[in-house]
Amino acid sequence: MALKEKGIAAEYLSSTQIVKVKNKIYEDLESGKPSLRLLYVTPELIATSGFMARLAKIHSRGLLNLIAIDEAHCISTWGHDFRPSYRKLSSLRNCLLNVPVLALTATAAPKVQQDVIESLCLDNPLVLKSSFNRPNIYYEVRYKDLLENPHADLCNFLKSFGNVCAIVYCLERKASDDLAAHLSNNGISCSAYHAGLNSKLRSSVLDDWISSKIQVVVATVAFGYDPNFYFTLDFPMYCAATRWFCLSWWFIYCTIIINRKSN
Repeated sequence: MALKEKGIAAEYLSSTQIVKVKNKIYEDLESGKPSLRLLYVTPELIATSGFMARLAKIHSRGLLNLIAIDEAHCISTWGHDFRPSYRKLSSLRNCLLNVPVLALTATAAPKVQQDVIESLCLDNPLVLKSSFNRPNIYYEVRYKDLLENPHADLCNFLKSFGNVCAIVYCLERKASDDLAAHLSNNGISCSAYHAGLNSKLRSSVLDDWISSKIQVVVATVAFGYDPNFYFTLDFPMYCAATRWFCLSWWFIYCTIIINRKSN
């Protein structure tokens, strides 16, 4: 993890970890002086009674200083990415009194903002907003029906950037698999990534991409985001994907490949 490289004691808990690793983290949390300073968990884990009990114990010892909720727009039923597990995070306010809450999102209309505030029972919170303008993002639209060979055009486009990291988003799993195979056959190091792959394979693809062992990931929106990439393409269009790239201040090239008659 990047935080560890900076000397920050950080860990995460996920379903992909082996029991031994999880137990080591729990033992540290329950020790007299935990070494951990930052722990990443999913809202699904927080919703379990066992983990909530662990948090309550840590809080009772005065060791819980902040609750940070990323992608906070997922809390709102008015948001485009509503997740019921996020809605249950309101229980944190009831069980962990007086712990500051930081809710972060890069995509929340006023109605969503208010819903998040009310759901988390935030009393007169400080709301900080930045501009939606991201001058580091270059947007381009290519009309697929005007291209003689869309797949060949995509290959040439990727090769023109040299050996840089990229994500190509597709709407369907099969499209991801087929396009990844086509790119690989044309000399581009890439792998498919979608929810139809087992967790071990998905983790392997992600690790290979982050470490630059492969140049391109052809994915559905099951793929998360990482700030260390240069450009992305939607093939075919998936406009929602463009929101992932507003968090990085690196230059990002975003191309949407779409039919002219698409909505």
